[in-house]
Amino acid sequence: MSEQQIVAFRAIDRPVSKENLKYMRQQSTRAEITPWAFDNEYEYGDFRGNKLEMLRRGYDLHLHTANFGIRTLMIRLPHGLPNHSELKRYLLKNGLAFLKDNQGPGGCLCIEPCYEPGELEDIWEIDELLERLIPVRAELMNGDLRPLYLAHLAVAGDNNHDPDEMLEAPVPAGLGSLSKAQQALAEFYCLSEDLIAAAAMESLPLPASGTAELEGGYAEWVRKLPTDLKNDWLTALLNDSDAPVRAEMLTRFRDEFSPPAWPTSPPRRTITELHAATDEIAEKREQRTVAKTAKDRKQRLAKMAADPSIALRESERLVAQRTGAAYRQAAELLADLREALAGSDQSGLAEKQAHKLKNRYPKLHLLTGELRKRGFVPK
Repeated sequence: MSEQQIVAFRAIDRPVSKENLKYMRQQSTRAEITPWAFDNEYEYGDFRGNKLEMLRRGYDLHLHTANFGIRTLMIRLPHGLPNHSELKRYLLKNGLAFLKDNQGPGGCLCIEPCYEPGELEDIWEIDELLERLIPVRAELMNGDLRPLYLAHLAVAGDNNHDPDEMLEAPVPAGLGSLSKAQQALAEFYCLSEDLIAAAAMESLPLPASGTAELEGGYAEWVRKLPTDLKNDWLTALLNDSDAPVRAEMLTRFRDEFSPPAWPTSPPRRTITELHAATDEIAEKREQRTVAKTAKDRKQRLAKMAADPSIALRESERLVAQRTGAAYRQAAELLADLREALAGSDQSGLAEKQAHKLKNRYPKLHLLTGELRKRGFVPK
């Protein structure tokens, strides 16, 4: 019995056919099912449908998350990846597999890390996250290895792998410049910005010509297509906006044009070493934050000391609001003013203002309490 699960499928290239939609409906009597989407949420029970077959029959992306550690993503790749030998360097025996079709190069990339309940942050906006994840599929089919690296990182750092023994995968170029879809993938698996920054220390710059070369490949390929074929595709698209024309074109394009290999750096670090680098980055960031906070406070106190009247007027305005939060802000403001004026010829001005407010409003016990907490009123 489960506590809460969300199961979702999305069609990307084209809608699920009517025949296959019947199969989808056989997988669940509770799900909301359309040719483009399949959504189900469980508070008790489990989804027992055939996920792999559902992907083979029309859906392209599957997400399954549960608050007891499940965080699965499956991506249908009808033509595999441009470079299957590269794919093998990212796969793992447990948790990251390419489930190949019985015939042809196609299959499904399955990302299933093993986590304990509570190890991952909850996801609240599943629909929004799914929409952001959809472009990951096209990135994979275009040869971008960054999603594979992120998937490898998520699985290699799970409870089924020894971080001291587990080496990272080849580090793809551009890891420090993730796409929005890749950011969503990192978010789905709770890969922190610091962890990705640590991994990106070994990453080459993003290939400047990758996208342009692909777009140039499209243009050149289209020019060489037979005119009759182009006319047939355009006619089919005009007759039916849901026609699988784009999928057919991309299929043929990928059969005839291979995108350039994505640059990588060889793996050198264990997951433990990556986490150590992550901690160092986080510590340095915290030090910068503390230093900036101290600098900002120093500047603010100097500004208060230069013209205390601003703080005095603000304290009166806050008290006039008659709310507990405003009383707290007024007391904090006067405490800052006291610190700003310490040792100057205006030392004691904050104390005088505090006593003035207390005497003016003797029945405002919340105000008196806030002033007492900051040493303006004797306990």
